[in-house]
Amino acid sequence: MTTRAERRHGTAREASAVDRARLFLFVAIVLGVLAVGGYLAFGDFLNRPDAAAGSISVQSSMAGFTPSEIRVKARSTVTLDWWTQDAAMHLENGVHTMIAPALGLNEALPAESRVAVTWQVPDMPGTYDVYCDTCCGGKDSPTMHGKIVVEPSA
Repeated sequence: MTTRAERRHGTAREASAVDRARLFLFVAIVLGVLAVGGYLAFGDFLNRPDAAAGSISVQSSMAGFTPSEIRVKARSTVTLDWWTQDAAMHLENGVHTMIAPALGLNEALPAESRVAVTWQVPDMPGTYDVYCDTCCGGKDSPTMHGKIVVEPSA
């Protein structure tokens, strides 16, 4: 026969095991939700395709250009491996643009595509603004800008 104290002590043990199981389940759910959210927020960075040999990979997205700064040598021929995973419904006329008037760049990239842009860099060392003028506020949006740094040729 068990005493009243023994019964209470056994019930406390059972309750504490249930509480630990609930805590474990709660932590597992929170970690799962955070993992899914992180993948959805940063999945483009994880699935970034490799650039073709000798080219510079540039992604256009609703957040702007990645990388935000591109370094090139004056008078060189550069190939930009330019791509986006953005859907047409998010883009004005279904395209992203890459515009740098001082450097002679004015390109359009259709939604969910990838193109190679071969460009002759002018002999004008300096830092130039490049922008997308077709989504998220266009040229007026601070997130839709990047930099092209033209370094002197050696």
